[in-house]
Amino acid sequence: MKMKSILKILVLALLSAGYGTAKDYYIDSQLGNDDNTGTSITNSWKSLSKVNQTLFMPGDTLNFKRGCVWFGQLKPKGSGTEGKAIVVKDYGEGELPIIDGNGVIGEAVVYLHNQEYWEITNLEIVNTSDVEADRRGVWLSGSNCGVLNHLHLKGLHIHDIYGIAGQSLAAKKTGGIYIAITDDAEKPSRWNDVRIENCIIHDVRNSGITTQNETTQGIHDFPPDSNDWIPRRITNLYIGNNTIYNVSKNGIIVRLADGGLVEHNLLHHTAIGSDGKGMTGNTIFSRSSKNTVFQYNEGYANISPDFDGSLYDADLNSPGTVWQYSYSHDNAHGLFWSCTVQSDEDVVVRYNISENDMGGIITVNYPVSSMYIYNNTIYIGPHRSPIILYERGRGDGNYRNYKFFNNLVYNKSNSASFEFNDDPKEGYVRQIYNNLFFGVNPPKMSNDHIQEDPLLVCPGNGLAAVDFNDPEKLWGYKLRKESPAIDAGILTNDNGGVDFWGSKLFEDAVDIGAHEYVKEEN
Repeated sequence: MKMKSILKILVLALLSAGYGTAKDYYIDSQLGNDDNTGTSITNSWKSLSKVNQTLFMPGDTLNFKRGCVWFGQLKPKGSGTEGKAIVVKDYGEGELPIIDGNGVIGEAVVYLHNQEYWEITNLEIVNTSDVEADRRGVWLSGSNCGVLNHLHLKGLHIHDIYGIAGQSLAAKKTGGIYIAITDDAEKPSRWNDVRIENCIIHDVRNSGITTQNETTQGIHDFPPDSNDWIPRRITNLYIGNNTIYNVSKNGIIVRLADGGLVEHNLLHHTAIGSDGKGMTGNTIFSRSSKNTVFQYNEGYANISPDFDGSLYDADLNSPGTVWQYSYSHDNAHGLFWSCTVQSDEDVVVRYNISENDMGGIITVNYPVSSMYIYNNTIYIGPHRSPIILYERGRGDGNYRNYKFFNNLVYNKSNSASFEFNDDPKEGYVRQIYNNLFFGVNPPKMSNDHIQEDPLLVCPGNGLAAVDFNDPEKLWGYKLRKESPAIDAGILTNDNGGVDFWGSKLFEDAVDIGAHEYVKEEN
């Protein structure tokens, strides 16, 4: 009998005897003992060392006891398989189980490398120190690994991660959650089915959540669908229902996404710097990502002292990205900031609300082939001096091609303004039309606008922490039945189908602004 056949028989015999069956493991830092089997509550393990020495199998569960604390790094071995993920979770009563990195440098408090089919849930993760260094809360790492599938992070509380301050590449790798390929010279490597949801991330340096391929850092010319991008892209990315605040730079950085959805996240006090006085950084931005949708997010109190400082940023190589149904308020800049490249097209900004943002509310910063900005509602109080529509002078020699229509601007400030490129290059096309401007004169080069009171229900009354499943905290931005904005909008193809509040858009007429008036609502 051949050796391969003998080995196959032995493997089948072991499986039939119960070996390879998924197991539940229990870890109790107070009452456990590493000499135990670990497979029951009364026979639990004690230490992270025991966990890290074990090769876990598909379907296994690692149960950490609530009310317990472990110091050091959680670095378990093994991978699950499709339908049999390895799950890290909590058990018992009390506070979440705490993994305290105790100042560990390099890698992360919770670290997986070249592993897939893991679900890590319901842990509190910290890494306090008095000295900044290379630190992360969670790092999903890969190198020369092919496609890594099904990495889910849920219900984590990550805080006090003292990483590196500043704008350097090393700094941008530190923070709350970092998902990155570090090397793909020998084998193309990427992620599929990454989910980050229901996490709370705060008091972290440098960023909250970041996706990356380190072999591309610093490379600006990395367009989607290119031969370099396809083997590195992230598919089936979901980042949702997270709360992120007190972050020294960016809240969420989405790089290399092919599609994907970022929604229902609350972010505030971002770009606060290492000393709380601010540093440059937009709250959420995309880069080298295609057709990714950002929606139902709220961002406020970005305190960037210079450029950036907005809720959203379509950064270099972000074609087909959609930025919609979101609430931006009290940011150093505004709702949207673009740092696109010339080849970027079909960037869409629609049905958002901006209240009392302070800098460039809509900033068309870099060249772009086609961008559509429509049906947004912008409110400016008397204490603000923003630039409502702002063309910054970057990227000379190329052109911007964008449309700004169906937007509602309600302005109570004497110093709000518009700022445009004085010397546009050949091919530069700005189309500003069919908007409603109240309290501020429209840009001189535009026409066909409404300049009447839009009769909003109660503008300027927006509150923080909106529940987008029931966003009635922003009811003041709805239209009254006498509003001149009703049925005054221009129809556009593929407009999302609903307004900010989820009301269906009519096929024969639309309103100006983020609200579609429905008679039955009033």
